[in-house]
Amino acid sequence: MKPKLSLQKFLPTRVHAWRDALRTAGLLALATALIGLLVYVTGETNNVSELYLLAVLFVALYTDGYFWGLCASAAGVVGANFFFTYPYFHINFTLSGYPVAFLCMLIVAAVTGTLVAGVREQMALSATREKQSRQLYEIDRQLLRRRGNDQIAEYAVTCFTQLFGRPCAFYTAAEGGLLRSNYEHELTAAEHTALLAALAGGPAAAHGVQSNRPQERAWRFTPLTSNGVTLGVVGLRLGDAPPLTDEAERFFALVTLQFAIALERQRVDDENHRILLEKQTEQMRGNLLRAISHDLRTPLTGILGASSAILENPDRIDRTEQLQLFRDINEDAQWLLQMVENVLSVTRIGETPTLKKSPAPMEEVLAQAANKCRRRYPAMQLTMRAPQELLMAPMDETLIEQVLINLLENAYRHGGATPIEATLARDGSAAVLTVRDHGPGIREEDFPRLFDGLLSRTGGDDTTRGLGIGLSICKSIITAHGGAIEARNAPDGEGAIFQITLPLEEVSHDAP
Repeated sequence: MKPKLSLQKFLPTRVHAWRDALRTAGLLALATALIGLLVYVTGETNNVSELYLLAVLFVALYTDGYFWGLCASAAGVVGANFFFTYPYFHINFTLSGYPVAFLCMLIVAAVTGTLVAGVREQMALSATREKQSRQLYEIDRQLLRRRGNDQIAEYAVTCFTQLFGRPCAFYTAAEGGLLRSNYEHELTAAEHTALLAALAGGPAAAHGVQSNRPQERAWRFTPLTSNGVTLGVVGLRLGDAPPLTDEAERFFALVTLQFAIALERQRVDDENHRILLEKQTEQMRGNLLRAISHDLRTPLTGILGASSAILENPDRIDRTEQLQLFRDINEDAQWLLQMVENVLSVTRIGETPTLKKSPAPMEEVLAQAANKCRRRYPAMQLTMRAPQELLMAPMDETLIEQVLINLLENAYRHGGATPIEATLARDGSAAVLTVRDHGPGIREEDFPRLFDGLLSRTGGDDTTRGLGIGLSICKSIITAHGGAIEARNAPDGEGAIFQITLPLEEVSHDAP
């Protein structure tokens, strides 16, 4: 894009006026001295105009704008006439032929100086555009690393302040109001009205606010819009600084577009995450309903059958058989109680798509789950191992404890009352907990559907117990915590191993 010509470009700039004046005078004086030396040595004046034209060229290259090149053009014509045209040291344009020659020289010098100044301005503009392109690339690269509106807002404040040399406030749209950035500035009523107008998506020029406070004389609020939706607002404090140039305005629009795209990308990511959570919740509920039909029918039938036998035949069943039936009823009732707790766990996740997690020591949660299992199953042979360091993981402690109880109970029931080993260890930034039994292990054909909530364990002595529903819920809970759960058979062929991985929270052990 070519730079726009304006009267301002033909006037000297205040910033470098003295520097440009000295350079112009010096170059013209040097050209005059060189021409005088050549005339003295050769006695010829044929190259006077060319040397002055060369001086005009250097003036246009090493000064700002067009003003000094035009001044050098006029000074070169006057110098050629005054110093090197007979009669010498007089300004005289009345001699025959000289006015046309000097006029042509002035036009050529002025056009040359203007073209050179334009090329110089284009070069400076190209360098500026190249620098801006690198800055936009760096902004895009940094925004790709930011997650969440808070991180985007924090980077925006730093970015706009550095690029435009003015304090910045960044606001993101949210339900019920605005989320404020970390710039400390109390909004006045007029500023707040302008901010809301910008949030509504109006033009940025309508939101400049003059303040009576000298230190904060002007604010400009610019909406960040994507697909017709305003996602945030950039507040730029102008103060006593001059307004942004056309080039700076263009760059400002590009930078705001980058942040608008970042906010839109974050909004889409949040929406996709919400949809994924809803999908996982619905899938988990569906698995639960299917699993209930498999796992609750048999224990209920056993309870009804045992209780009916006692009620209908109280005189025909001896005391030993009655106690056995009571034990069966009690065992089935405990299993149903565990299933109800699992259902409540699913409801707990469904009601809170984003779990309320707080750091908790993994060893303590494992110990609580082990104690409950030992009270319920006194014959359980459980051995626990844990590292010396404290492993803190962000979790919903009740849900994770429920997962551990399910795994320990499965190991006890399906491992044939063999010894159980629960091992807690650290693997990088994650806590790894394994539960192993020494029973028959898991059949290879069961692995693909082990965690889908539909796998029922039939055969053997344990025909009243299901394996799938607990594991399905365990997987849902661990996934909601950002972890993973997997199962495999032991390498030596004795027993099954279930492994849970949960991300850790780094804890400082320094004294406060």
